[in-house]
Amino acid sequence: MAGMVLMLAAVCALGIPGRTAQDKNKDKVELDKHLSVHVYVFASDVPAGEPDAQQTNADRAEAVRDMREALRHKAGLAIVDDRASADVLVEVVDREARESPDGGFGGVSVTNLGDKIIRLHVVSGDEDVDIKGIGQGTWGRAAKDGADRVLKWIARLEQKKKRLGSNL
Repeated sequence: MAGMVLMLAAVCALGIPGRTAQDKNKDKVELDKHLSVHVYVFASDVPAGEPDAQQTNADRAEAVRDMREALRHKAGLAIVDDRASADVLVEVVDREARESPDGGFGGVSVTNLGDKIIRLHVVSGDEDVDIKGIGQGTWGRAAKDGADRVLKWIARLEQKKKRLGSNL
């Protein structure tokens, strides 16, 4: 029994015999080809007449970069640069920072732990939803939360399409 455990541990540590790094990279490329949902992330520009339009546009552009990065790490999604080739459109509507209360026991907080919020409008075909990603302290956390919620919405939508398709 102990010999079997040691052999299993050795196979896990060393990998499958006979497989080269090229074979593993081929598998990765094949997985990338089978990504099924193409996502386009964008933000509409605020008209120049609005107060703080330049700063708002810069904030939205940064939120788009954060959302693209967060969605890029989600399995089953592919980020595209062309709106026409996308299955799902993710629009960054706004982002805001909420200040946290003072530190514990009435002291001053040293670290910024306020909530960061990225508001999204997601569209796929005739379906759409407003989603809010919330993270404590950094925009990256808010983007990751938003990406998780977008992925869950897409998964529910795909399940709904499968159920409706099987009933037809």
